[in-house]
Amino acid sequence: MAGRRLHICHVMMTLGGGGMENGLVNVVNGLDPARFRSTVVCLHELGLLAERISGPAVTVIDLAHRKGLAPDLVFRLARVLRRLRPDVVHTRNYGANFYGTLAGRLARVPVIVNGEHGMVQLVGRRQQWVGRAIALMADQVLCVSPGLRDFLVARLRYPARKVEVIVNGVDLFRFEARGADTAARRRELGIPADAWLVGSVGRFYPFKDHASILGLLERVPAVDGRPLHACIIGAGGLEDEFRRDVKDRGLADRVHLPGFLQDIHAYYPVFDVFMLLSTDNEGTSNVILEAMAAGRPVLATEIPGNGHLIRHGENGILVPPKGQDKLAALVRETASLLADDARRSELARRGYEFVHERFSLSGMIDRYADFYAGAAR
Repeated sequence: MAGRRLHICHVMMTLGGGGMENGLVNVVNGLDPARFRSTVVCLHELGLLAERISGPAVTVIDLAHRKGLAPDLVFRLARVLRRLRPDVVHTRNYGANFYGTLAGRLARVPVIVNGEHGMVQLVGRRQQWVGRAIALMADQVLCVSPGLRDFLVARLRYPARKVEVIVNGVDLFRFEARGADTAARRRELGIPADAWLVGSVGRFYPFKDHASILGLLERVPAVDGRPLHACIIGAGGLEDEFRRDVKDRGLADRVHLPGFLQDIHAYYPVFDVFMLLSTDNEGTSNVILEAMAAGRPVLATEIPGNGHLIRHGENGILVPPKGQDKLAALVRETASLLADDARRSELARRGYEFVHERFSLSGMIDRYADFYAGAAR
């Protein structure tokens, strides 16, 4: 490989607004163009984050193939890969792993890497069986948290020698709240100046459990005389259904849903507490890292993936992932945090220090560069 750039082909279903997609954009934009060139192949559609791809050595291809099971997509993608002749194909999550690995083998790509970014796509027996079979066909499996690696190896019997971990990183400077005009952002979102604001970022999928935030608002209308509001930034999935639920519960004046926002970094500072209430594994959550980098106290569920980011009571708060215990703990911890300025500040400070010590974007990109170079030897 000496003397030429490595060609890495990333296979995605779409570049919609999610943490996995955001991480991919950060990687291809950040890899040294003197050492790497990247091609991103979207199987179904480009998605919102495609606009953020700016690397000088990055090409994006939209196959715009129909959704649903599509065996012919394997052959179509294989033809694309034969033309591209990449050194490494890196697929991400169940659908892209399936199509990308089969197509990569047909095209005789030298190295195929399966990416695993969470457990949700592997909850069913069929998905687990297919996921493991595809992983056995790949050369390596790359996941984003130690907890996810343990799940893949211990529960799904992925070969331990194949599974490696590269945790996510964030652009720390971008998410710092230097000069942030939080009052103007709150006015833009329609939030009263005297309101407490809890916030979350994520697509409207069932496992994200944004509904627990509605349960919180129903049980905690105010803290210390200040009304409690919520803002959830994201789009897609069950968004329309969620908006109807908000209206049916009579919470439309206290729940703010701006949809997908490109400049998300500018909105973290408006939150008094950041929440991620997912019921299942999150890998290494970008939004938790971003909230910490923005100096926000974080409350999240105690699920694999979050445990290596949050130490309960030290740099954040953990609550149970499901059931009545979850809602009871959410109500208790939120009310306690909002009533205690010193505790919120201390959790935020320790979270900020933690993410700066371990989760820089430059460090993550360096690890990907080393991984690709090693895989292509």
